[in-house]
Amino acid sequence: MLRSNFLRPLTSGLLGITLMLPASYFMLTLLARIFFGAKGMYYYIAPSFLQSPYHLFAFHKAQLIVISLILAILFNVLTIVRVDLERGKHGLELGFSIRRYWLNTAVALQALLLLIVLIAYTLIQHVRY
Repeated sequence: MLRSNFLRPLTSGLLGITLMLPASYFMLTLLARIFFGAKGMYYYIAPSFLQSPYHLFAFHKAQLIVISLILAILFNVLTIVRVDLERGKHGLELGFSIRRYWLNTAVALQALLLLIVLIAYTLIQHVRY
């Protein structure tokens, strides 16, 4: 029992870190473009729908970046928050409890911040063009 309690938060934390890699790589290329003028890597991964034709069922790099961040947030929040059905006065009620896993909390917050920055970036890019 102790082993499964230890491995689940660790695996979801490591999975969240792995899922944040595409967004982190994009942010590094964006910073390299801003500070050093390196455009090659940026234009290769830039999640702009304006740089390539948008087909309804096409898989874009932007979708990979955003969906991987959403999955990182989801997996880590599901590890942190526990939902139980409890007997109450009027039948079954939902009970929420929060577990204190620092790695999962840090990964979820960092992925959420990256997602907010990417949404702001996307809005600025679409307003700009």
